[in-house]
Amino acid sequence: MPFGEEDRGMAHIAFTVPFNLSGQPAATVNCGFTADGRTIGLQIAGGPHDDAGVLALARWYEAHRPPAAAPAFPV
Repeated sequence: MPFGEEDRGMAHIAFTVPFNLSGQPAATVNCGFTADGRTIGLQIAGGPHDDAGVLALARWYEAHRPPAAAPAFPV
């Protein structure tokens, strides 16, 4: 569980609670990095029950994002 500067556990869930409560599917994909190497995420949300649409858009973005925005996973 990530902790913020104020050491408040679970503070990060504020970004996902509205989607969880409304039944809207959402996905997050990496879209870049800050100057000090931290990741920047793009959150994609869809209408209720549009899981397929959200996953299709996330897949499209991952295939078309700039190479510098893609994470380098160990092989």
